[in-house]
Amino acid sequence: MFTPILGVSFGNITSTIAIVKQDKKSTLEVIANQDGERSINSALSYKQGNEYHGGQAIQQLVRNSKNTIVNFRDFLQYDKYSAIPKDLLKRCEDSCPLIDIGSDVPGFEYEVEAGVSVKKSVVEVTGNHFKQLKLAADDYTSTDFEKVIISVPESFINSEVASKNLKEAAKLAGWNIIQFIGETSSGLLSLTDSKVSVDHKIAKDGKDKNVVVADFGGYTSTVTVFAVRNNGIMTNLVTKVDNNLGGENFDECLMTSLAKEFESKHKLSGTLNDIRSKHKLKQAAIVTKKTLSNVTNAVIGIDSLSQGMDFHTSMNRMKYELTIMQIVNKMSNLVKSTIKEAGLDPLEIDAVVLTGGSSFTPKLNNAISFIFDEDVTSIISLVKGTESQHPDEMNSAGAALQGALLFDDETDELDQLVQHSIDVPHLDTYIGYLNASDEIEPVFLNDTPLPARKIVKLYKQVSDFQLALYTANVEIKEREEEVGEKQPRELDEDESDYTDSDDEPEIIRYKVFNKGELLASAPVKSIGAKGCEISYEISKEGSLKVVVRDIVSKEILTKIE
Repeated sequence: MFTPILGVSFGNITSTIAIVKQDKKSTLEVIANQDGERSINSALSYKQGNEYHGGQAIQQLVRNSKNTIVNFRDFLQYDKYSAIPKDLLKRCEDSCPLIDIGSDVPGFEYEVEAGVSVKKSVVEVTGNHFKQLKLAADDYTSTDFEKVIISVPESFINSEVASKNLKEAAKLAGWNIIQFIGETSSGLLSLTDSKVSVDHKIAKDGKDKNVVVADFGGYTSTVTVFAVRNNGIMTNLVTKVDNNLGGENFDECLMTSLAKEFESKHKLSGTLNDIRSKHKLKQAAIVTKKTLSNVTNAVIGIDSLSQGMDFHTSMNRMKYELTIMQIVNKMSNLVKSTIKEAGLDPLEIDAVVLTGGSSFTPKLNNAISFIFDEDVTSIISLVKGTESQHPDEMNSAGAALQGALLFDDETDELDQLVQHSIDVPHLDTYIGYLNASDEIEPVFLNDTPLPARKIVKLYKQVSDFQLALYTANVEIKEREEEVGEKQPRELDEDESDYTDSDDEPEIIRYKVFNKGELLASAPVKSIGAKGCEISYEISKEGSLKVVVRDIVSKEILTKIE
């Protein structure tokens, strides 16, 4: 019997909640709160005895900032206030500040009504946030959700303090966390319920692949390279994290640009030093950023920004992209360095999945796309016109699907589509056979978890041949392509349609598999007219078994053990 499991993505800036509905299609649905928000701000505000949550809380930042709590998630990694880095404390210096509420416990002090202040630990504040998320989910589905899977940064999963604090916060809300799932893992998993997974060959298609998942959040950017093998089992090859790189950097760049323009018009200074003015600029920057992700021009209007003066201006996408270019380059370089650390070349990456709210930025998408060969690598992003979940919603969707995989015996179509690999032996090399052109055709890629099995069919193989198995390695080569051979790529709005290199030959990079050690060789004779199928098996201990059968008669033609 199906047991509803709530999938939760808990971010510094926003949170989302999702379920796999109990119906024949096991429909995935991201849940909105009472205000219709599916991407719910991780924020709480208190005024005149009322608690505000989500978007309502964010609206309180301008006039009630000291009683509005934001950016509190990452504090859960610390059980002592004295251990928290000063740079992290700055995240809430313009709102309700994090303090030592007693005995070195990190928390917040805020006024719930005139003259009445309370102190709450970070765990208790998180519990209040979870209560509101639970209320939204319960009201929407008329279900009392008790079990949840939460998508969090990888660092949280490996942190005893963070795990303990999250479980305590969940308990305060009436939740039982049955599993944590990393943000990049849940982002990849979310595609298993989408046509995108088929279109981009991430789902169960019988082919091994290397997939990059780049999660660009509010404050943190995380990039993971996954080896997806054995029809869906995924192994984390390497994860790199930058805790000071995300959408907030876009906001800061835009705020600085707008403040300079305002001050230049009115001969003022110090606009960003005033908390109220700063929050007004921040909200305008967020709206502008989202607008320019969809259209090429945005109108900005802020009443009484500073000293009673209004601010009205406009910004086009080109100007915005120039403003954030340095941040975009850092994000792009994070992707490149992670691939390099995994020991791979961009040509060995089959798909790139972009998640997190910042990934909706067209310039970032273009910069990352430029790293890869479009004929080799699929870029999966809402900006690229795919049918994936919104970047903000992919992590909760993946968490909900993980819940379905764990507890729903009837959803066969999801079973083992994408799952975590356990600590098992992995191949450290490629293994392939020598084809008729004297080239290696890979059967098993490196980082394949053992045991492993693959079946290769050779159709219309009417002549005898020698089956030879080799280890192999990938070599990246280059060749020159004359001008005019390749169709020009689509240009960004801020790019010229002519460059100095237009008349120069283009350098094309490609990969080849080189023969290594001969593992086994045997003749294959008496093949039927329809060809043969070859079964390759590698045991957990690394022993190789090959069986060649006639496709029609299933007669064993050759066996190697």
